Amino acid sequence: MTSEISNIVKELVLNIDTTIVGTFDIVTGKTFVCNTKWARIGKQVTDSNNDVYLITDIETNEWIIATPINHSNNLDGIITLASPYWQPGTKLAANSEWTKKTNNLLTKTPLIWLVELIRYRKYGRESTIDFESDLRLFFLDETNVSQYYVSDHRQNVVIPMEQLSNEFIEVIKSDRAFETIENYEVITFSRFGVEQENGMFKNILDANLSGVELRITLKKYKQNCKC
Repeated sequence: MTSEISNIVKELVLNIDTTIVGTFDIVTGKTFVCNTKWARIGKQVTDSNNDVYLITDIETNEWIIATPINHSNNLDGIITLASPYWQPGTKLAANSEWTKKTNNLLTKTPLIWLVELIRYRKYGRESTIDFESDLRLFFLDETNVSQYYVSDHRQNVVIPMEQLSNEFIEVIKSDRAFETIENYEVITFSRFGVEQENGMFKNILDANLSGVELRITLKKYKQNCKC
């Protein structure tokens, strides 16, 4: 059952919409958007032509300034962000697998880590509920420990990761196989693996990361059940 729940959460992660829509303003050089999601300074995005841009400035849920890489087009229309990197496992297993994957953080961030062990409750045949499980997920991205102040960590990394966790919640809300999540807990921190209050882990992943922890109860309905 633990493996099944992990795969279910993985599918939810894969269903996160990685696109946003922007309108380029030639006067200001900004691409205006309604939702920046987990876009952040220093990350690359692509347009509908697969042209690559580097984000150099951003105002959350308002606009993006992006520099073209090896082309001269302006960032406009459908914009694709980096897909979240999925990592389940215990502290030791997650650290080992994630660290060995590659030394290039760009290819394995932002990271969504499902903490195992997983607790779940099964329901009898008269119930419309298949199971419910209390889950802990971390939404993490690289951070600059030598140049960022606490406010920089939170603005440049924590807020985008909080928005990524919101997108994950939206996927659950839009899937009728699950009960809509009305209440959940979000714990923010500026230096992952350093802060130890409020249930933080210490020295889990071998990288400088920031982000949020999301605690939810995922409740799934039985298949072929009219709820």
